[in-house]
Amino acid sequence: MIAFDDMRGYIQLLKSKDQLKEIDIELNVARGTTELQPLMRFIHNSNGPALMLNNLSGYNCPDIPVLFNPYGTRERTSMILGKEDPLESKLRHAEVLTDKSLWHKPRKIESSKAPCKEIKIERKDIDIGKQLPHVWFGKEGPAYITNAVVITKDPETGIPNTGCYRLTQLWNASHPHGDVYSEDEQKKCLSIFAFWNPPGNDVGIHWAKAQEMKQPLEVAIACIVDPVVQIAAATSIAFGLDEMDFAGGLRGAPVDVVDCETIDIAVPATAEWILEGKFLPDQDVTIGPHSNPVGYYDDAQLFPLIEIQSITHRKNPIWYSTMEMQPPFDHNYMACMPIEGELLSDLQAKIPEVQDVVVTPNLSYFVQLSVDGAQKPHSEFGKFVLQSVWDASGRWGKTAKIVVVVGPDVNPYDLSEVEWAINTRVQPYTDSIINKSGHAFLMDPSAEKDPGHGIALQSEQIGFDATIKIPERFQSYPEYSNADAEDVEAIAEKFKGLL
Repeated sequence: MIAFDDMRGYIQLLKSKDQLKEIDIELNVARGTTELQPLMRFIHNSNGPALMLNNLSGYNCPDIPVLFNPYGTRERTSMILGKEDPLESKLRHAEVLTDKSLWHKPRKIESSKAPCKEIKIERKDIDIGKQLPHVWFGKEGPAYITNAVVITKDPETGIPNTGCYRLTQLWNASHPHGDVYSEDEQKKCLSIFAFWNPPGNDVGIHWAKAQEMKQPLEVAIACIVDPVVQIAAATSIAFGLDEMDFAGGLRGAPVDVVDCETIDIAVPATAEWILEGKFLPDQDVTIGPHSNPVGYYDDAQLFPLIEIQSITHRKNPIWYSTMEMQPPFDHNYMACMPIEGELLSDLQAKIPEVQDVVVTPNLSYFVQLSVDGAQKPHSEFGKFVLQSVWDASGRWGKTAKIVVVVGPDVNPYDLSEVEWAINTRVQPYTDSIINKSGHAFLMDPSAEKDPGHGIALQSEQIGFDATIKIPERFQSYPEYSNADAEDVEAIAEKFKGLL
C-alpha cells in the first residue's frame, strides 16, 4: 500500500524526508519576465529539493501557492511507488504492469465525500483568466497546464483512457502569428496537445474517431492528482485497457473516483482541480511557442479547442507548474520511470539476463545485463538485446534512438561509466547496429516532420553492444580496475567534514 492518497500526502512525505522547502522570497512568473526557467536550471544544477513557492509576482492567483520540482530526482520519483531505490521502484512498476491480476478497478464514491468537489463553478460563471492559475516559463507564449491527467472515452467502446497531456491556456497569451485569441476563447477554452491528424496519442485517436462518427467527445481534466495516478497515466499500456485499473495495482488498492458534474466521466476524487468540457469540432487553434522535452521551442502548433463547462476544486487549492526545456528538468524522472518500467517488463519476460533499464533525461536507453563475456548465452547476445528493445511492445522502446547494452560491472546510471564501456568494449562498425527505418520520438527536431501537426514519425536509430567480446573476439579481457564501492564509502566517512 502507498503511504498517501493525493498530492498533499506526497508533499507531506517529501517534507518528512527534508525533500521540500517553503520559499517566501518574491519570484516573478509573468510572461516575458519570468524567473522560473533559470530557477529550474539552478535547482537541477545543484540537485536541489522540491519547493513550495508562496510569494509570486505577475501572477493572477496570488493566494494559491505553486509546487515546483517535486519529481526532480530519481529518488523522489521512486518514492511515489513507496521505494527510494530506483531499480526497486522500476521492478515494482514492471511487476504490476506484467500481472493484471494485481490491478484494481477504481472505487466510485459519493460526490459529497470527494475533496475535488468542495468548490463548484458553473458554466455561466467560468472565466479561466480569473479562476485558473497562470504561470509562465522562458519564452513560451501561453501559460500551459502541465500538471493534468486527461480522461476521455473511446467513442466506439466507451472504455476510458487516462493520459498525461499538456494543455494551453489562451488567456493573456501571445499568438505565434501575431493574431489575438477571442474573448470567448480566453475565458472559456483550452487547447490540448492531441495529435489526431494522423493520430499520434490515445486522446488523438479518440478525437479522430469522434469526428469520423460525427459525435461530440467529452473530456475531463484532473489537475494535481495522486502522483501514482500520474505514473499510471504516463505508462503506455495496451490501447483499450484502463489506466485507472493499473493505478490501483500500483497503489495496492482501488483509486477513489467520482462522477463529473456535467459529463459522463469519473475522475480522481482527491484531485486539486477538475475541469470538464467538450472538444469543439472544426475549431483547431494555433499555439506557441512551446518548450518541448528535448530542449527546443516549437514555434507554432495546431491543436483542437476544448470548451470548459464546469470547474470544481478543493478548498485552499495548490497548483503545480513545470516546464520542459534542455534536460534535466523537474519531471524528467517522472517521465523516465514509466518508460523504464514498461521496457524492463517487456525485456525481462523474454530475456531473463536483463537486469535493469535506464533511460536518461535526453532519452538515451541503457540496458544492463546480469551476465557478460563467456557467461552470455551466445556471441551475438548484445545485438539480440538491441533488436529486442526496438521490437518491444508499448510505445517507447521502438522509439529508442540511441541504445547501449552493458554488462553488470557498468553502472547504467553513470554516464561516464557507460561512455567508458563504449570506448573500451566497442568497435564502432562491428559492434553497432544502424536501423534506417525506425520509429521516431514525436518531438525529435532532427527527424523529418509530418506536414500536418509537424511531428516526427520515422527516424534512424543506432545501438551499441558494449559487452565484453568473449569468446567471439578474445579468450581473455583485461581486469577491470576501479575502487570497490564499499571502500569508497569508508574513505568518505573517514574524510567527513575535512574536505
